[in-house]
Amino acid sequence: MATSKVKKNGVVYTPTYIVEMILEQSNYNSGNIIKKHVIDNSCGDGKFLVEIVKRYINEFIKNKGLDIITKSELKSDLEQYIHGIELDEEEVIKCINNLNEVVSLYGLENIKWDVNQGDTLQVSKYNGMMDYVLGNPPYVRVHNLSDNFNYIKSQKFTSSGMTDLFIIFYEIGIEMLNETGVLGYITPSSIFNSVAGSEFRKYVTVNKLLTSVIDLKHFQAFDNFMTYTAIITLDKKNNREIVEYSRFDSNNYKKVFVDYLSYDEFYLNGYFYFSERQNLLNLKEILEVDIKTKNIEIKNGFATLADGIFISNKFDFKSKYIRKVIKASRKKWYQIIYPYNEDGKIVDFRDFEIELQNYFNLHYDHLTKRSLDKNSLWYSFGRTQGINDFWKTKIAINSLIKDLEDIKLEIVNPGEGVYSGLYILSDIGYDIIKEKLLSDDFLEYVAILGKYKSGGYYTFSSSDLKKFLVYKLERSKKWVF
Repeated sequence: MATSKVKKNGVVYTPTYIVEMILEQSNYNSGNIIKKHVIDNSCGDGKFLVEIVKRYINEFIKNKGLDIITKSELKSDLEQYIHGIELDEEEVIKCINNLNEVVSLYGLENIKWDVNQGDTLQVSKYNGMMDYVLGNPPYVRVHNLSDNFNYIKSQKFTSSGMTDLFIIFYEIGIEMLNETGVLGYITPSSIFNSVAGSEFRKYVTVNKLLTSVIDLKHFQAFDNFMTYTAIITLDKKNNREIVEYSRFDSNNYKKVFVDYLSYDEFYLNGYFYFSERQNLLNLKEILEVDIKTKNIEIKNGFATLADGIFISNKFDFKSKYIRKVIKASRKKWYQIIYPYNEDGKIVDFRDFEIELQNYFNLHYDHLTKRSLDKNSLWYSFGRTQGINDFWKTKIAINSLIKDLEDIKLEIVNPGEGVYSGLYILSDIGYDIIKEKLLSDDFLEYVAILGKYKSGGYYTFSSSDLKKFLVYKLERSKKWVF
């Protein structure tokens, strides 16, 4: 599929096993579907509608059989209760052809499918009438939606952050549901922890709509489209405080039940976190820790915005402004041009050795094109972070991990710097900090935060790390996941 089509319209085809899983989670199955309105409001070529029609026909035949009279009734049902909307006209044609191919196996033809070519954002005729809203909403960042930008940002669920089109499809889908309707989507799991998803999470929690979550974690369900997803089911008639949480078994392509969770266990500080109940209780304690302690700080390393100029394995000239620096992400040492004095002030250009002046002048054009902090000079680092701590003892740490073996810690002495990672400032000994971080507790904590990266990795922020360390250092009790 053309990259531009994915980027502009969010067209991503859904694997059949995902379709079936969403339908099962939404209880679109035997005994629940006859004379019930169902819509895929971003139906593409009809992956969901094909399976929906198959299920409807099989259930109809099971109840009434299939003869000349019942065929007429079945045809009427399919025209009346199965609905679709799709922006792309080519996809609409494909969808109708795929549906016709299914019904032809049962001797049905000339069905007037209610599959509409149009912009779902502008369709309101289905509001309040759907028993089921099922599908895979489009994934498009709002800055790629020039035609609908203002409308999208004016809606409740999409008013915050750098939002995505799929979030407004939750709002649209909920509006389409009748008083007992069910919604089942597969969508990016970023909706659990992004600023853009904050209004959605608040609304779902207040109205107790969420009934189940299947977390696919690092598993990639879509070919040639990198995103981390979850299957979410909402139910308008739900009044339970408990949500079923499962993980996706990528070896057997099925869900694996994990735990039943209450909202006050997984909705913490405005975000959704999912794991076993006991893990979430431990997480809640960490998130409630007061991190305004002065005996430990976590900061980001240098941001030169021109590492290829400031950093090298070995420069071919000598200067007293060339220092050692560690790349925390790889635990590898390099040389860095550090154009600051011991007070963290930028050195006057005239005070540099002539070789260093010539080197900077050689790269003048590149250095001046950077987006610098206010009051920075053209030969300074792009950002001031890390500069004031250059003459302090630090512990460098990478912020991308998968296993305990991935955690890289290194003592960094005064007069040495850190980049591409974090560093810890503390009067607590290195060995104690190392013990706390090289633990299954820390690994599980980072996994629950759910900040996924490719290859099965997780990332974490400086505040995430500080909360964990403060919690572990202030409490002597053993925390076992």
